[in-house]
Formats: sequence, C-alpha cells, structure tokens
Amino acid sequence: MSSNREGTKIPLPIIGGNNKNVKAWYILMKNWLKMEKVTDDEEKFQFILAGTEEEATKIKSCRDILLERYHLNEDERFRELKTLLIMPNESVREFNDRYLDYYCQLSTDNKAKLSVYDYENSIRSRTDIYEKVAYEEAKTACKIAEKVERIKLGSRSI
Repeated sequence: MSSNREGTKIPLPIIGGNNKNVKAWYILMKNWLKMEKVTDDEEKFQFILAGTEEEATKIKSCRDILLERYHLNEDERFRELKTLLIMPNESVREFNDRYLDYYCQLSTDNKAKLSVYDYENSIRSRTDIYEKVAYEEAKTACKIAEKVERIKLGSRSI
C-alpha cells in the first residue's frame, strides 16, 4: 500500500516479517504520515493497521498499544464496562466482541460484581434487541430458579 496524494508514491512503512524494530517503524510511520499530510485520526489508524503484516498482529497490537497508552487499570476497565453502550451503527456481534474483551480482562472478583442487567443496560438503546434479551433472560432466570429449588428440595429428602 502506498499513498497517491498529490501524485507522489511513497511506500507505506511495514512492520513484520524481517522488520521487527518497532521503534524504527514508529519513526518511519510518523514521518510517512507527516509527508503524506494525513491528519484525520481515523485515517491515521487505518494506515497504521495497513502498516502491519498480519491481521492478528494488527488487532492485538493495537489493543495492547491503546491499553498501554491510556493505562486502564482494573478499576477503570470495570467502570468502562459498566458504562459501555452499543453504538447506533454497531452490530451486536461487534459490540459483544468489545464487551467481552473488557470482561475477559477483569479479575474474577470484578466479574462477579457484574450481572446480566449491566449487559442489558449496555444494549438498552437498541429496543428490539433489548426486549428480546430481557424476555429470554427472564425465561432463563425462571428455569434456573426452578432447577435450584428442585436441587434444594432433592437434597432435603436425603
């Protein structure tokens, strides 16, 4: 991939394969973005993603870089998850990936503090989906309560 702004063709700096020097790549990429007059953050992000060789490396590295840059600690991740909202044009799958990414980074103690209601609040703006989840959650909760009661009553008779 190279840029064709103003008729120039400057190759995009690539990291991966034989080139594993992150600091050198960062400097080259920063200079490339300046020379190509890329100022929009979304566009910069796209070029940075394009500058990595493997898809898995792209996603994991970008996530790690953002976490490192913004220093999200356990409490901040927990608060972020509690206030996470689905975006208007975001698919449920994309949102769930984002939601579960935060969730998986939490300690067992903080995971225990979350409930299905936190998830429901995150998707409340999408009423069609929210109503279905809330209904299914109620049915599931009833089934679980009945199972627990049967187990409890069954253990009394022993």
